[in-house]
Amino acid sequence: MSKVAIVTGAARGIGAGVAAGLASQGYAVALVGLEGDLLRQNAKAIGAKAIAFEADMTDRVAVGSAFEGVREKFGRIDVVVSNAGISNFDLLSTMSPEHFRRVMAVNVEGTFNAIQSSLPHLTETKGYFLGVASIAAASAPPGMAAYGASKGATENLLNTLRAEVVHKGVDVGVAYFGWLATDLVKAGSEHPAFAYMREHLPGPLKTIAPVDIAVSAIVDGVLKRKRRVMAPGWLRAALALRWFVAGNPSAYKAHMPEIERLCAEELEKRGGAEKTYISDPARR
Repeated sequence: MSKVAIVTGAARGIGAGVAAGLASQGYAVALVGLEGDLLRQNAKAIGAKAIAFEADMTDRVAVGSAFEGVREKFGRIDVVVSNAGISNFDLLSTMSPEHFRRVMAVNVEGTFNAIQSSLPHLTETKGYFLGVASIAAASAPPGMAAYGASKGATENLLNTLRAEVVHKGVDVGVAYFGWLATDLVKAGSEHPAFAYMREHLPGPLKTIAPVDIAVSAIVDGVLKRKRRVMAPGWLRAALALRWFVAGNPSAYKAHMPEIERLCAEELEKRGGAEKTYISDPARR
């Protein structure tokens, strides 16, 4: 019997690639998230061992129903890749509270819902749960407070989960990536302050890498049940230096006035903080 993997946020980008990659390794896959038409197209392209379930990851009833549907369809759940995520770009002084809550809800509560919906099944199969964090959890770049906070919380949530289920034979991994050529980053580049901030990050932190490196890293991480998954390779050094990087504002001091100016212009242009999203819940 084939092992079964659930991939959330599988309509586009990383999630769509991981679903196809795991299918190529013999897994039956369930694609869960928003944008039902794209999910179904991706599942159809994969073949008979793929199924799509449309669900907002912040809706625990819908998530639970989707996961139960996977169990009914395939008879088991062995792997969950919790990939669905969103971001916005704004300074803490002007960020919309609604946008802050939405980023936290999708990225943190969505992971929590995936954990609680899958844990009974993963306990049965002694399975593996992999959640996607980010280098933003460690680097704390300006303008990305909500995203960075949500990914730091996701990281801690998964590290705690690992401690709580180790005696049950369930393994837990955390994935870290830098900037990738996803819709999330492409949309972010439309915000002048985001583009300016990224271009002035130190060293390799500014580099945008192809999505394929993340897809390959996650598939390899699932196959090997890794505790840490990361790409590109330089992230190992960045994460090792996380306390220095996140706690040192000197790299941003000269650029913050320009970032503030661009953010103010964008707020006026878009008609307020409520219009500053750079991604929607469907994107990854």
